[in-house]
Amino acid sequence: MIPLIFNGGVYEHQEFENLVYDLGGFVIMKNYAQTEVTIFFLVPEEDLERVKEKALELKAELKNAPLAGSEIAVVVPTISIYHLPHHSCDVAEYLRRKGAKTNMVGLSRGVGKRLAMLTAFERELINEHDVAVFLFGNFRECVSEKIKKMLRGVTIPAVATGFPKIEAPEGVEYVPNLGRIVGKFSRESDIELLEKVAKAVEKQVEKKRKIFERFDVPPYYIKSEIENQIPEIEESPSPAPITVKLDGVRVKLPYEKFGERIKDVRILDFRLGDICNVLPSVIEGQTLVRVAGVW
Repeated sequence: MIPLIFNGGVYEHQEFENLVYDLGGFVIMKNYAQTEVTIFFLVPEEDLERVKEKALELKAELKNAPLAGSEIAVVVPTISIYHLPHHSCDVAEYLRRKGAKTNMVGLSRGVGKRLAMLTAFERELINEHDVAVFLFGNFRECVSEKIKKMLRGVTIPAVATGFPKIEAPEGVEYVPNLGRIVGKFSRESDIELLEKVAKAVEKQVEKKRKIFERFDVPPYYIKSEIENQIPEIEESPSPAPITVKLDGVRVKLPYEKFGERIKDVRILDFRLGDICNVLPSVIEGQTLVRVAGVW
């Protein structure tokens, strides 16, 4: 399967979706913006030319989406205007353009090298994602101490950024020359830094993807079956009521009300609850579905 992004007009975009499904592909996520629509999808590699021809016919743009099907936490020390790194939104948006579903996590006690820490809730929230990207500042001593404290207890792959060049903990991808700045990223050199962050995230995503690609039922198939068997998901106000992850899906329905129904979803000859772990998210009103036997 090849992950791609379709950017085009709303008019007749349903024809493109129908083609994706007819070819045995899957739509991961779809976003509307006035008269434009963005579709994140997967299609068999051998049918790539047919998809390109249809996009050309609809005067739409196709782009590669190496991060499609992943959920990334972009972690900033605080949402205070005095400490929030100004490039945080640039990083999150750049990863979205690569296909990722990104969530910004602002810490309650992320300021100060001696006091910086994650709360239990923040740690659990970050660990629900596929990869975490920690954005630090400009001072070497501060970044060196914080990176050790912040990643304590984080069990998912991590990428960190900061201005100084430092020795990052083992297993952490560190991108230097990217500290707190004033203004938005617009120069060519800025885009190159964002691309380095994206490449570091892609590396971590690929490592994790190889662990779960042996699973017989891929997450995007689980998404499709939940949509077909639980029609209430269409009532969710979220633009992505089911978020595809590398290790399963996030369903934006409360576990207390829909947990048993999600477990009863039929996947081939099995119940979803027999082949996956279905559990409440730390985010109120959401349910996690994870590959069984891994967590």
